[in-house]
Amino acid sequence: MSVVVITGGAAGLGRAIAAKLISKGAAAAIIDRDATLCEAVAEETGASWAVADVTDPEQMRRAIDGLADKHDGLSGLVNSAGITRTGPSESFSTADWKMVIDVDLSGTFYACQAAYRHLLPGSGIVNIASIAATRVMPGRAAYTSAKAAVVGLTKSLAVEWAASNIRVNAIGPAWADTALFRGLIDRGVVDLQGITDKIPAGRLCSEDDVANTALYLLDSEAASFVTGQTIYVDGGYLWAG
Repeated sequence: MSVVVITGGAAGLGRAIAAKLISKGAAAAIIDRDATLCEAVAEETGASWAVADVTDPEQMRRAIDGLADKHDGLSGLVNSAGITRTGPSESFSTADWKMVIDVDLSGTFYACQAAYRHLLPGSGIVNIASIAATRVMPGRAAYTSAKAAVVGLTKSLAVEWAASNIRVNAIGPAWADTALFRGLIDRGVVDLQGITDKIPAGRLCSEDDVANTALYLLDSEAASFVTGQTIYVDGGYLWAG
C-alpha cells in the first residue's frame, strides 16, 4: 500500500495531518529529526517513520527511498517541517537567516526532489506555506521570504510536473494553534488577543482546519484538476484589511 510522507510529522501540523490521514484509512509515514517523538507518534497513530534532517538532501533521499520501498511507492508528500526566527532585520543574524531559509524553503525543495521518482500517477504534494507569504509583519523577514518562496516553488513544480500527473499545491494557514505558536505567545513575540481580534472568524486556525484541507488536496479524485494553488486557511484574515 502506497504511503503519504509528511516531513516535520512528529509535531504540530505535520502530526495532525498524519493522524487525520490514518483515521481515514490511508497509510502515513513521518520524517523528523527527533527519533523519540517519531516513536511516540508511531505508537499513537500507527504511522511509519524515518529520522532525517530536511536541510540535508542526502538524508532526505535515503529516508524517502526507504519509506517508498517499504510501502511500494508514494501517494503523496506533505512538507510541514518549518521553523521561525524573529528580530529586527538590521541586526538579524546570518545563522538565523540561513536556518530559516534552509528548513522552510530548501527543505521543502529537497523533499520534493527526493520524492518525485516515487510518486505514483495522480499523487499530490502539499507544501505548508503561510499567510506571511502575502501579509507581512515587522521582524519576520526570513520567515516571510521563505514562505513567499514556497508559494513560488509550488507554482513552478506544479507546471513542471503536471505532465507526470503530479499535483503540487500549498496551504497558507493563519495563526495556527500549535506548540510553536504557543511558544511565541509565551515569549511575548505575539499578542494572542490582538491577533484573534483581527480574524473575522474570531478564532485561531486549528490543526484540524489545516489537516482537512491537506486531505482534500491529496485526494486524487476530489482535487484532480487543482494544482499550483495556495489555499489560505485563515478565517478571512487576509482580506479583512
